[in-house]
Amino acid sequence: MPRQPFNDILVPKEWVAYSRESVIIQTPRVTAAKLIYFAETTVDATLAQARQLLTQTGWTETKSERFVNPEKFPGVWADFAKGDDICRVTVIEGSHATHVDYTVARVNHPN
Repeated sequence: MPRQPFNDILVPKEWVAYSRESVIIQTPRVTAAKLIYFAETTVDATLAQARQLLTQTGWTETKSERFVNPEKFPGVWADFAKGDDICRVTVIEGSHATHVDYTVARVNHPN
């Protein structure tokens, strides 16, 4: 799997792709993806990087919320939209790195 499979969903070069659990599923109508990375920055700094890169390529943030996961690590998710497409970025503090998860759903338009 490419490190950055979508040309409008950019990730910082410092983030490490965790491709073992990343997946892209395509049907004639929809492309769905789960892309996982590790970062060495705080939750807030990591989300700020993702926000900046997504808004630079035309995505609009629609909602975000902070949470604490079952392992008691703090995190935040932010939803973005671009036309019919959606992207959720979830950032969670971890023991050794910050976990970054992109969940993407895109409508495939006929050419």
